[in-house]
Amino acid sequence: WVRPTDEPNKAFCYLCSSSFSVAHGGENDVKRHGGRDSHQKKVRQQETSKSMQLFLLRPKHDSVSDKVTAAEVSSVYHSVKHGHSYRSTDCSNKPAPVIYPDSDIAKKNSCGRTKSACIVTHALAPLSVGKCLSELTSPISIHDKPQLTPFFSVASDASNHGSAKLFPLAVRYWTPELGLQNKVLDFYEDSEEASGSIHKQITNKLKENGIQLDMISAYTADNASVNYGKCNSVYQKLKADNAKIVKANCMAHIVHNCAKYAGDRLDIGIENVVNKIFSHFPSSSKRTEELKNIFAFVEEEHHALLNHVSTRWLSTWPAVTRLHTCWPAVKAYFLSLGGEQCPKVLWKLFKKDQDSEGQPIELQAYLSFLHNALKIFHDVTLQLESDDRTVCELYDIRSTLQRKPQQRQVDSFFGTETSALLQQFPDSKAAAIKEDFCSFYDASLIYLQKWYDFSDSNFHKHVAVLELNREFTFSHLCDAVNVLQIQDKLDMDELYEEYCVTLPRQQEIAKGTVPVVEKWSLFLKNTKTPNLTALGSFLFSIPVTNAVVKRVFSLMTEAWTDQRNRCSVELIKSEIQVKSNFAYCCSEFYSYTVKERTLLEAVRSNKKYKFKKK
Repeated sequence: WVRPTDEPNKAFCYLCSSSFSVAHGGENDVKRHGGRDSHQKKVRQQETSKSMQLFLLRPKHDSVSDKVTAAEVSSVYHSVKHGHSYRSTDCSNKPAPVIYPDSDIAKKNSCGRTKSACIVTHALAPLSVGKCLSELTSPISIHDKPQLTPFFSVASDASNHGSAKLFPLAVRYWTPELGLQNKVLDFYEDSEEASGSIHKQITNKLKENGIQLDMISAYTADNASVNYGKCNSVYQKLKADNAKIVKANCMAHIVHNCAKYAGDRLDIGIENVVNKIFSHFPSSSKRTEELKNIFAFVEEEHHALLNHVSTRWLSTWPAVTRLHTCWPAVKAYFLSLGGEQCPKVLWKLFKKDQDSEGQPIELQAYLSFLHNALKIFHDVTLQLESDDRTVCELYDIRSTLQRKPQQRQVDSFFGTETSALLQQFPDSKAAAIKEDFCSFYDASLIYLQKWYDFSDSNFHKHVAVLELNREFTFSHLCDAVNVLQIQDKLDMDELYEEYCVTLPRQQEIAKGTVPVVEKWSLFLKNTKTPNLTALGSFLFSIPVTNAVVKRVFSLMTEAWTDQRNRCSVELIKSEIQVKSNFAYCCSEFYSYTVKERTLLEAVRSNKKYKFKKK
């Protein structure tokens, strides 16, 4: 820190940026200056700050700096994937140099909460959307149509966070190389929920991202009139922009409403009973302990009762089944309370068994019946909510759903256990209960006929053969092209040639048990079939449910907790995009990041900070 000066009796301290005399003490004068508090403070500052020479001498992009940046990004990705706060990320990075003293990467890792949030908002989220857009704008080469890109569907819905009305915009597309993709393109706030505003937002955001509106295959949302009304809905406005857009309303919603509508026709409102019994226990540890004792008394394993949530499509059957499984203990518990302590609504159902020495009551028969009947709707909803479910399978799924209640009604089948229970009732009572059960089947069939088109005009029937469970002919392909109205996008002569090329592979592929989209990827593998690829792209981009958007709302709820109530819409949008658009696990993401030059540059750049931009 000491340097000579032009004056022979003075020395210069470059830490203090000052000269001092060495005329009298010589070396002692230097030691005296070095012992001063002001000089020692400068020494400590130098030790804790990095030397500028390290940055000047180091190459702009060396492997160590890339690994450090990749480590920082991977830690942020891990935090977002698992819902950690940015304070937690900041704190977990600080002890790393102490825990791993031999690691140069750990020593250089510096990623606080501000930097972490900026990496998510201005690096990871834009990259995830950019990859999606590059896939959507990559052309499918067709003779005379070289700029044809993959078809895609758009999905939207609305949800509230406090007073804010929020809309996700998701896209679904398919190519043989990528498989089926569901991505979140945007997540925005809009105070208006009118069809005109929703339509304007969708079209504007697609245009801003350079996506052609004429490549939209379908629009999906919940079944509200604002989305699918006959006159002034979002669907009708989108159809005015592109006449080929298919109506892809949420089929899982229809199945759920069908089961609910049929259940409401029964004499006993099972949803109310399930929720009333459930609500009796969670608020009281004493009641729960008493129920556990009764489980032990009847020699049954204790199972917690489940609640039915009306907005959760898959909650009804598990809640009914759990109550049906726990019936002996639950019945014994409420009978032990007596008419004074048991809730009045429940006592009306349980009191009939007060002195009947264990004979079944109506509620027990209804639980047994619904345990059997609701399983039909539950299984179909699970099928529909599968990520790789396609519109080719929809007609068969719906036909099976219609056929099962019809056959059960014809055979007067209510379940083996239910039939055994009904034999213990008087004949008149058993007949009345059976008639009520038949009304459940009637109501479900009426609802299905009303909300699903089983006629030959439904395009689902025309594309069902392309499920590749059996061989199809060229006329089947022509039928699908005509019903989807995409003749102008394809070359039909070339399509026939491609059909002939792939014909020998049909039988082998049809024997497989993999999902439909994987069958088509294998079917078109290593073949030059752009027209068949375009047809598959249109067909498989059509969703069967709006589950993707519903999952976005679940991610929003998980991220926007009371503890993180100061998060902006932009930050929540970015976290949702990172979670939805990247499929890497946390360990895989580091290997991906360290090779992604664009991401590393964006993270190192000061442009990721908003205040730096200003």
